[in-house]
Amino acid sequence: MPASFLRPKAQKGSKHWSDGGKQPWDWKSYCKKTIVLVLIISFAVHLLFLLAFGSVAIFKGSIPKMPFVSQEIASEVAAESLAPPLDEPMPEEPVPTEDPFAAEAVSEPAGEESAAALDMLTVVGGANWAPAIPKNVPVSETGVIGGTGKGTGTGLGTGRGAGGPVSGKQLFGVSIQARKLGVIVDVSKSMQRYTPKLFQEIFEKFPDADVIFTNGGGIVGWEDSLKQFNEKVAEDKKKAQEAKRDYRGPSKMEKPKLARFNGSEAEDWVPVRGAMQDREGYPGLKESYPDLYAKMRKRNNTWFITSYAAANAVYLAFEELARRKVEAVYWFSDFGDPIEGKEAEKVTQLIRDNQLEVILHSPRGKGKAADWATQVNAQFAPARL
Repeated sequence: MPASFLRPKAQKGSKHWSDGGKQPWDWKSYCKKTIVLVLIISFAVHLLFLLAFGSVAIFKGSIPKMPFVSQEIASEVAAESLAPPLDEPMPEEPVPTEDPFAAEAVSEPAGEESAAALDMLTVVGGANWAPAIPKNVPVSETGVIGGTGKGTGTGLGTGRGAGGPVSGKQLFGVSIQARKLGVIVDVSKSMQRYTPKLFQEIFEKFPDADVIFTNGGGIVGWEDSLKQFNEKVAEDKKKAQEAKRDYRGPSKMEKPKLARFNGSEAEDWVPVRGAMQDREGYPGLKESYPDLYAKMRKRNNTWFITSYAAANAVYLAFEELARRKVEAVYWFSDFGDPIEGKEAEKVTQLIRDNQLEVILHSPRGKGKAADWATQVNAQFAPARL
């Protein structure tokens, strides 16, 4: 801007005239100019805006925040943000007045902790996304107020097997509580005629029963049985020699074992193939009862004890049935052979340890099994065949 415009000329001799030859500045006239007035007003307006809005940033934190209509002052929140009474019905989930699982919530394992209770209001003058809930009210993992129980319990009942009701079936007049039955049947020469009727009732009541055939015999240890057998053979040979006739009986006895009835070894077993040395004849199970024989050969849970009746190896049958977890044993025999010695004691203990029901059945009475039956608390079937 030119200097002549900014400084007006002063007349000589006026009060603004100086002896130095310089003209004094008339500021009042200067301020009356239009452009100067505009600049002054603009400066004043900007200064007002600066004072109104700039002080907010300069003094931030020292000036209290004015609450909105939907908010409350912080001092009022702390005094009024109380949880609703626990006995007040909720729209969705009723809140119990007492927590029946409070004792378990303290001792529950780390892997099953409930979700933490929702916090109270955390924002001054407002709330977070969840409603205010006191911290002492448990909340489950799914958000249900009051929590959920996590207790466990065990039954106090007793029983055997895989569970379920007992059978309560009648077998030859005896009530059997077990569900799994093991069967020991004497199919020697004098006992084979009972087998068809015998298995008709057994398979009607227990179609999946485990079956073990024997050639008679009792329960005596192998060494004692072999000694008795050799003494009997020597005596019979002596009698045959004195009578001047040939001895036609067995001279050796193999050690007994358990074998499958559907195997080839069973076809050569004496009760199956028979023996024709006697005058009365002994055709065997295969020839006398072919239907029963064929049916038993098809089963996978039928066995027989090899060797002769003199082996007295019925203890092998009890051991196998106990291993197969039967709950009751039905033993059909004439009980004409002894039940004694260490093997008999082992079988007695086996029955007690496994809590087996024992049913003895004979067409000729208790025989030599009477005393042993008392030791194992066995029942005798009264039914006649």
